[in-house]
Amino acid sequence: MKYQSMALLAALSLALGSAAFAARPADQTRSQLPIKEFMGHVFQRNAEQVWGWTAEEVDVRGTHSSRPVTEQDWENAESDALSLAELTYALEGSVNRINAPDWRAHIARVREVANASAHAAEAHDYPALQKAGDDLNEACVSCHMRFAPQLESPPPSAS
Repeated sequence: MKYQSMALLAALSLALGSAAFAARPADQTRSQLPIKEFMGHVFQRNAEQVWGWTAEEVDVRGTHSSRPVTEQDWENAESDALSLAELTYALEGSVNRINAPDWRAHIARVREVANASAHAAEAHDYPALQKAGDDLNEACVSCHMRFAPQLESPPPSAS
């Protein structure tokens, strides 16, 4: 009897909590961060984590790679990519989203390459992880060029 009462109380609490959540205006269930803050503090940071797994640095001591090596590294690379893919849904549903016909297509492309990165990490496929990182960069730059060109450096001159 004690467990039935606890189960009933838990079910009632869940129902009331769900009803309260459902009663909120739609804008209260969406990201409230201004788009500039969301992109700079949340999205960019997560994209950098994804890129970090394929970063290579050359200095006087040689080439240094952050390539995943251990099972934990590969798991973290997959988690970082999945986090970025999931953030595309928050970006798409943000109250501050950009209202343009091609906005969703750009977000879908980022989601696609973030998921490709996750699949590559899950398969321990470093060349595919590198390609996904390159594709992510292209997707981000393409979106920036369309919606925030001031974020991208001008191309180098031919001289």
